[in-house]
Formats: sequence, structure tokens, C-alpha cells
Amino acid sequence: MTTISINLLPKKFMKRSGGFSLGKSGLYAILGACGVVLLLGTITVYQLYKMDQLEGQMEIAKARTMQLQKDIMLVDALSDIKVKITNRLEAVERLDRHRGTWVKIMEDMSRNVPEFVWLSRFAEIEEVAVTPPAGDSAAAPAVPASVRMVKPAEVEGFTFTLNALASFMIKMMRSDYFDEVDLVNTEEIEIGEQKAYNFKLSCQVHYLSDEELEQALVEEEPGSESNLN
Repeated sequence: MTTISINLLPKKFMKRSGGFSLGKSGLYAILGACGVVLLLGTITVYQLYKMDQLEGQMEIAKARTMQLQKDIMLVDALSDIKVKITNRLEAVERLDRHRGTWVKIMEDMSRNVPEFVWLSRFAEIEEVAVTPPAGDSAAAPAVPASVRMVKPAEVEGFTFTLNALASFMIKMMRSDYFDEVDLVNTEEIEIGEQKAYNFKLSCQVHYLSDEELEQALVEEEPGSESNLN
């Protein structure tokens, strides 16, 4: 006996046979998702590669910075040494230029130091060129006023009596190399069981090298220009 079955339901309600099927739309969606994942993976790998490159460049830059810092420190040290050497050379040049005059100045000062007075320090302050007041010829050496040079200086020392200190100041004022001698301060101290005084004087030191003195005298000599012409 033959049985015939007829399904009258619409197609959308019919049971699908033959398993699960995505169709073309599902396949396209899967392919698109795979493409996106592949693209993101490629971008990630590229970014990681760039980060490795940047880290390497940062390490090189840090190494160069450290080397530059060492070079800068070396340049600064060499510059400091150059300044010190230049200052010493200038000091030696000044001493050599006025060597004879400074010997005379020191000899004159040593002769002016009386008993019960001894010196501990003599220092120049700065070098300036000045013209002394008119009529002040007693306290200055026999050098033309237009070229006379002075150096402010300080003299420090010790004395057992204030009378000896006053005598020392008077002798300096009468010297051809010192003027404007002034007492800056005195301080009473004790040396052992003996009372003494620590003092500081300010003064103007007149100096001129032998060559400069000779040239100045020639320039100041009346009629020197006419003789040269």
C-alpha cells in the first residue's frame, strides 16, 4: 500500500534538511571579520616593531647625552684652567713690568717699619689711573702728574704700642711711594701674656716702571715735540 504525504505549510515554516547553512551573507561576514583581525594583527606587529626601534634610538640618545655631558664637564674644566693660567700670566707680566719699582716699594716699606711693629699682609685692591690733587707734591714721587699711576692697597700687621703704629703711619705718609694712609681698624689681642694690637691700614701705592718713567719724562720734557720734528 502506498502512502502519499503532502506538506501544506509555507516554506518559511518548513524544517530545513541537510544541516546548518550560513549562506552567502554569513560567508561574507566571516571573511570580513577575518580581514579585520588580520589587519589589526598587522598594525599591532608594526607598532611593536616601531616601539622597539624607538627604544633603541632612545638608548642611543641617552648614551650620546651622557657622552656630551662628559665633554661639557671637560670643556668647563679646561676653560677654568685657561682662566687661571691667563690670570697667573697676567700677574707675572705685571710683576715683571714693574719689577724694579716693586722692589723699591718693598725696600721703602721695610725701612719705614719701626720697632714693635711687624707686618703680616700687603695686598693690592685694584689698579686705577688717577691724577693727584694740585699742590700735593710732597707725598708723590717725582713723576709727571699726567702719567702717575696708583694702586689702592691694604696693609695688615701687629704692634705692641699705638705710638709705634702712629710712627709707622707717619713714615708711610712721608714716603714717595705711599699717600692717603688711613687707619681702617685696630683690635686688641693677646700674644702669650703680652697685650698687642692687630691693625689694618688703607693707602695708595704710587708705582711706575723704569721704562714708563723714562718715556713719561721724555714726553713731559718741554720742546720734546719740536726736537722730534
